[in-house]
Amino acid sequence: MKKLFFLSLIPFTVLLITSCSSDDPVTPAEPGSLYITSSPTGAQIWIDGDSTGYTTPDTITNLDEGMYNVTLRLQDYNDTTISISVVAGEMSILGPVTLVLNINNTLYGPVRIWETTGTTASQPSGLDLSSGIAYGVSSANNGLVDIYYSTDGTGGQGYLVQSADLYPGLFRITKFFVGSGSNLFDGVDSPDKNTGPWTNNMGDREDNYVFLYDHDAHYSKIKIVSWGGGTIQTGPAWVEVQWYYNETPLDKRFK
Repeated sequence: MKKLFFLSLIPFTVLLITSCSSDDPVTPAEPGSLYITSSPTGAQIWIDGDSTGYTTPDTITNLDEGMYNVTLRLQDYNDTTISISVVAGEMSILGPVTLVLNINNTLYGPVRIWETTGTTASQPSGLDLSSGIAYGVSSANNGLVDIYYSTDGTGGQGYLVQSADLYPGLFRITKFFVGSGSNLFDGVDSPDKNTGPWTNNMGDREDNYVFLYDHDAHYSKIKIVSWGGGTIQTGPAWVEVQWYYNETPLDKRFK
């Protein structure tokens, strides 16, 4: 009887050992990592809506396998979000991601405007900064004129490009601020309209670019790029200007 009992225990013991061996713990997957670059560099790295505290270029480590939404944030640029898959035990690479400026500038010109004396309808003196179109100061569209090229500038100073409200019957006021550089494309922003020596005109031979603040609260950055005329042989004087117009009111930034 005892012998029979002992034999009956053998299958149970084997079953118990087999059962225990199948419960061994599974080794967790090694985390992955993500290397992120951008152009320009220095963008903040956010993952799934949370800041990592890192900026590009850098590597984010200890990421579980799966999909992630990576957002890059940098001043003066639009936020850029990209989805990317991270694989366990591997480094994924994102970039270089090209960031897009959120500065809404329109480049106009060169546009020619003529002096106010001795000119015809086909030789407009005034300029609408927002559209890039030249209009005559006595034309039906003169209410759109922001600045004009005057034969006899403010205070008898001679040839000046000046604010439209200085011409009889026009009302649009534009402020002028002479910049410290001559490269229109140098990325320098305008000073605030309430600071510095803003005036109502600029010389027609000004070498530096000039910042403008117009009647509708838009900033522009303008440069005289050419000039001519002014004699009997060559006709009325003229200047050609090129400018950036910031489409966002009160935004002083330029590309």
